[in-house]
Amino acid sequence: MSSHTSHTGSGGTVHDLPGAPESRISRTGAATAFTSLVIGAILLTGCTDHNRSEVTLAGSAGVEDGTGDGNSPTDRSTPPDPSAPCPAAQLTAAVDSTNAGAGHTFYTVRLTNNGSPCTLSGYPGVSLIDAAGNQVGAAADREIGAKGHPTRLDTGSSATFSTRFSQPHAYNPEACEPTERAQHMKIYPPNDTGWLTIPVSQSTCGSDRISTITVTGVGAD
Repeated sequence: MSSHTSHTGSGGTVHDLPGAPESRISRTGAATAFTSLVIGAILLTGCTDHNRSEVTLAGSAGVEDGTGDGNSPTDRSTPPDPSAPCPAAQLTAAVDSTNAGAGHTFYTVRLTNNGSPCTLSGYPGVSLIDAAGNQVGAAADREIGAKGHPTRLDTGSSATFSTRFSQPHAYNPEACEPTERAQHMKIYPPNDTGWLTIPVSQSTCGSDRISTITVTGVGAD
């Protein structure tokens, strides 16, 4: 069997062994394939870590903001307090009865609760207003010795109070300034700044220096 050796001639030319070029190509291809595998593994690892971070952060956010946990404060509701004042927003008002005599007109007004249980206690605020919503005359004075009593209103139940209107002719005309402009009674439930209105046609003094109205406190029917 003959052998081939590499030697340098006088011209300095290098003669490679037969098959050497193929060996270099094989080594180069293997190195390229290995490099590709390494890069692919790095990219795959980076993507996996990135996705894992997103899932972890989303899960943490869900716990921190109280969602997905039946024991969080946002999942509990506070029951209504029946001793809280009844707001005007959940009441309706209506004239229950009207009587007149001895220069006075009396109205019994019913307040009905349409919301959660609540309590009416004390004097309501009452005044007369015209068609444009402007107050006519002075607001009502409180009836001495008729402050009523605290009344709990369940949904659908009601309480009443009374008003007394003195006729304007009982006063000095110049001081009273009699008027027929009043078209509605404006009612502030006790301990609330909201109001309700009911239609009435009532003559009164237009001057705010004379009050022709008195009002009792609320009480049960």
